Amino acid sequence: MMKHLYRYICACALLAATLTGCHENYITYHDAEYVMFADTAKTYVVREDIPSFDIPIASTLACDYDRNFAVEVVTSASTAVLGRDFTLESNNFTIPAGERVGYVKVIGNIDNLKSRQEADITLRLVMPDKLVMPLYGDETIVHMRRLHKFHRDDFTGWAVVSSMFLYEYSMTRSYQRLIQTSADPDDENGVILHGFMADGYDVRISFDDETNPVNPFISMPSDQVVSDEASMFGMVHGDNHILIETSNQGPSYFFSHEKVAVLVNRYYVQKIGEEVGTVGHFLNEIDWVSDEEAERLKREDGM
Repeated sequence: MMKHLYRYICACALLAATLTGCHENYITYHDAEYVMFADTAKTYVVREDIPSFDIPIASTLACDYDRNFAVEVVTSASTAVLGRDFTLESNNFTIPAGERVGYVKVIGNIDNLKSRQEADITLRLVMPDKLVMPLYGDETIVHMRRLHKFHRDDFTGWAVVSSMFLYEYSMTRSYQRLIQTSADPDDENGVILHGFMADGYDVRISFDDETNPVNPFISMPSDQVVSDEASMFGMVHGDNHILIETSNQGPSYFFSHEKVAVLVNRYYVQKIGEEVGTVGHFLNEIDWVSDEEAERLKREDGM
């Protein structure tokens, strides 16, 4: 599916010796004007602090006058319902004189959209056929996703760690741990995982749902110690420290409303600051639980 306009804009630029402004009464082949959605499909977030979003519509040319267009909702191709799940600030939009982009604002109905529910809106441009670029078309699919904003208090307290690293190396063969977490005093979005992989070894992680709200991610400082080597390997290869950092094998992310974090980490060993080797890249899931559930897990499962 074609998502971006660059190849088309470049193609138009190659056709014309110079890119001239469009004229109201006459368009030549070499400076053909096309108008289209900037993306044929894209996901947008709706949450309490982001109730609306703008959908860009682009033109291959800048004109010396305002251009006014309209959009319509293709009901048969949409799972979201206009007036129930969303509204449009206006069915009309303008590409201002001298500009190549205009915007349609969509306002999500936060109260109606359930947590993490995705609803699709198909929009179509209402304009003369001559402005529709062949192959690209005049429609877009808007994936509207309801998310919760990150609140650090939701990620402090008791949590259950399920770790593929523990499954592989734990002497007890247990792949789960019940740990406590607390707010990191040095990072307003950070949390300390106390005894993440082993007692006495704390790990810091930081949550970010602002850089890319559609894909909230977790980062962490490198060279954090998660265990001694002897407890996991039964022998020492380096400084008797197993270190951890973010892996390049996959993203680490979280779900605010479910209070779940998924970490993909590289475990490695050093000796006097020099790399000895990578233990491996392992998936770890952290599920925050209530005090009552933590007590039950300690009582019934011995965690």
